[in-house]
This record gives sequence, C-alpha cells and structure tokens, in this order.
Amino acid sequence: MELEAVAEPVIETRGLRKRFAEAEAVAGIDLAVPAGGVYGFLGPNGAGKTTTIRLLLGLLRPTAGSCRLFGELVQPGAPVLSRVGALIERPAFYPYLSARDNLRVFGTARGIVAPVLEERAGEVLDRVGLAAVARRTVGGFSTGMLQRLALALVLVDRPTLVILDEPTNGLDPNGVVDVRELIAAMAAGGATVFLSTHVLPEVEQLCDRVAILRDGVVVAEGAPRSLLREGERLFIRFDTPAEAAAAMAILDGVATEAPAGPNGGAAIHVEVPAGEASRVNRRLAAASIHPAEITIQRQSLEALFRELTMADEPVGPAVAAGTGGNAP
Repeated sequence: MELEAVAEPVIETRGLRKRFAEAEAVAGIDLAVPAGGVYGFLGPNGAGKTTTIRLLLGLLRPTAGSCRLFGELVQPGAPVLSRVGALIERPAFYPYLSARDNLRVFGTARGIVAPVLEERAGEVLDRVGLAAVARRTVGGFSTGMLQRLALALVLVDRPTLVILDEPTNGLDPNGVVDVRELIAAMAAGGATVFLSTHVLPEVEQLCDRVAILRDGVVVAEGAPRSLLREGERLFIRFDTPAEAAAAMAILDGVATEAPAGPNGGAAIHVEVPAGEASRVNRRLAAASIHPAEITIQRQSLEALFRELTMADEPVGPAVAAGTGGNAP
C-alpha cells in the first residue's frame, strides 16, 4: 500500500537557540509551520519572538540548531529568502519620495521589471488603503499610514511566505480591521502568513494554529480551539448543598466547590473535557443525584495566554493541542 505523502513544512526549526552574551533569547524552539493559512506566534515582551523571526530571515545566526524555509537551510542571502516578504517593526522610507516612488525603489532592488512593478505598485497601494495618497511624500505620513506603506512593501513582491511582526502597531481601530482583512485575503490567496502579535482577538479571528512562547521556549502549540479545549471544565449546579457535597464525594479528585451564581442552590466545578459531560451525568444519576444545571465552561485565549506566560513555575515541555484529561 502506498503511503500518503506528508507536505513539507513551510517553516521548520529544530533545537533553535540564540544567545546574546549571558542571556539566551531563544532556548530551543522546534516549529513545523504547514503551508497555507495563518500561523500565530505569541508571547509577552522578551519571550524571543522577534529574535526567532530574525533567525528565520537570516538576519541573525543561530547559536545552535537550524531553521529551514521550504525545506532549504536559512543562511544570509540564501535564494529561498526571495520567496519571503517580511515586516519587522517598521522599515525606513525615503521621506522626500512619494509612496509610489518608495515602492518603485524597493521593487527595483528586488529585481521586479518596470512594467510589472508599475502595475503591482498601484495594486498594493489600493489594497492597503493608500491609493488616494500614492503621490504624496512619505515625510508627511502619519504612523498608521507608514504602517500601511510597510505592508505594501511586503506585498509588492507577491511572496509565498509572509512574516509579520506586530503589523497593526500604530493603527486606529478601522486600520486594524483593514489589516485583519488583508491578512485573511493573503491566506485565502494561497500565501502562508506567520503572524507575531500581542492582539489576542486577531489570533482568535485569523489563526489556524498558534505557538505560545515563554522565556525562549514554546510552551503550547496547536489549533486555538484545541488548545482552549484543554481548559474546559463543567459547571454543575444542584438544588441543595447536600447534593453538591454528595457529588463531590463521588467525583473526588476532579471536583471543587464553585459559586452557585444568581440561580441559587450549590455548585461544583468538574475538571474534565466537555465530551465527558454525559458520562459524569450518568455517574451522578446512578447515585440518584440529579443536577439542576450542567454547563460547559471554556477558557478564553487571553486566560490561557496569561496562565502559560505568567506562571512562576519553571518552563516545562510544550502543551500539545488535542490531549485530553482523565475521565472521572
């Protein structure tokens, strides 16, 4: 029987490390970013996100480990980098040139021939909302307009892989929405988008998979919905405290007291995945205990992020999405 071919990751790192003097900014990162869609790269300031991105782009040399793009080892000036468009912080522009002329300079340096460059410049300026000011000098642009122009620079070369580091910095709410839509359109058009951001709503709306960093290590990786299921629990309310106490005794080890809320009675939390709700209910029913209410409670991405990146305990192995808790 012929085995199905496994698609090669667009980004792959193995044991990637980067040390600056006595500080290790990246402490052993293993990533395998699949082709297509949006991959979120999350972590607090100082977690190692931007250093990792610089390693991926060949702007820094790793202390140990390796990183590959499209299967090719990343080195300064490697041909594979021509397939990548990247925005790290904000690029420097020529302030006395117009937005369109800045694109012409960049595109020419990238080897795009003039007729193609003229067409693409107009296209990308329109996509990022700068078509009306294309002939204005960049020196008079606002922070948000400069960020839009930076995105236009990324797009003019039509890259297969787009790496964005905090692309909505400096944008007003309308600009943030526009950039979200632009990122979604890039992915829909077949590009792979590697998105580093602090804006968690962006992640929930855009990302197919995420990696969460802390102290230079990936502490969780997977599809957002799968990761959030790891924090699922059941809220079970009873009409009387005696029923709640009896249920806690039966579900010993996975049940804790919980506030009953506005409906009164007494309640418990049961630390099991949502898929175990019916099994828990049957177990209680077998003991003649009948809950008044069973509700599935899930963590928000913000709560998961804080839990994984603000804990006092030493960093351990990464949490992989899809593992389940033990059933009672």
